Amino acid sequence: MKRFYVFKDGTQQGSTATRELAVDLIRQYQELETHPFLRAEFSIIEGEEEFIPYPSRQKPSRQKQDMER
Repeated sequence: MKRFYVFKDGTQQGSTATRELAVDLIRQYQELETHPFLRAEFSIIEGEEEFIPYPSRQKPSRQKQDMER
């Protein structure tokens, strides 16, 4: 699944499904800026989100152990 990650001053603030939503999120953060000298830098990184499951921790079956001996 493709995601767009939003960063503010190098710290991830969130991720969105589309680039347009990422830009909207940045605009929302920019509206909260209170002082022109303290403006943050925003960036968007497009990436592929992939979930890696933990390996199975099941013990080998008894029949399989007997076959290995």
